[in-house]
Amino acid sequence: MKCKNCENDAIKYSKYSNGNFCSKSCACSYSTKEKRLDINKKVSLKLFGTGNDDIKKICKQCKNNFIVKFKNRKRDFCSNKCSSIYREENNIEYKIKKILSLKKIYEDPEKRKRMRDIGKLGGFGKKGYTKNGTYYQSTFEKKCFEFLEENNVIFIPHKCLPNSSKITDIYITDKNMWIELDGINREKNKNWLGKDYNYWIEKLEEYKNKKLNLKIIYNYNEFVLFLQE
Repeated sequence: MKCKNCENDAIKYSKYSNGNFCSKSCACSYSTKEKRLDINKKVSLKLFGTGNDDIKKICKQCKNNFIVKFKNRKRDFCSNKCSSIYREENNIEYKIKKILSLKKIYEDPEKRKRMRDIGKLGGFGKKGYTKNGTYYQSTFEKKCFEFLEENNVIFIPHKCLPNSSKITDIYITDKNMWIELDGINREKNKNWLGKDYNYWIEKLEEYKNKKLNLKIIYNYNEFVLFLQE
């Protein structure tokens, strides 16, 4: 048998040799980029077929058999309709499981405390002062206050609404703009906020009745874009 690389007699030069080459150097030099591409194509063809081979599958929703090309082998549904139905049903299932799971967690005082601590680490309840001495009550506030200070924007933190005990997060003096930083999106999470959500609604009503120029911001990026407008 001849060496595939140099046409000399091929030998089994080590216990790991396949006997197709005369030496280790010939075996290594055979795997050039051009030949490696050919080898990869042959291996791919052997393992995966041409990409146009038919694959039989069972739909996860209707359980009917359907056929796809090999390149679409990860497809789990026979139609978009089945895909939509499956995802909708499983989303509902997931939400129910999540609600029941949270309910079980909050029944335990220790676990309830742990979840509260996690919330603090995530920014809620984290208090302190910026470099300029502005007091903040969350990570969200801290980042927004620091941005305003760095850009020399005149503002008043935690200013009371006119003739009210309720306070806003930020009041921009030049724009006469009242800003509420709603990092948890109270409207979406009203089911578990309870009394806090009712307080939020009352405050929004005051803004409306007093005809104040209000802007609700949900994240830091939105805040920066708004200030740059």
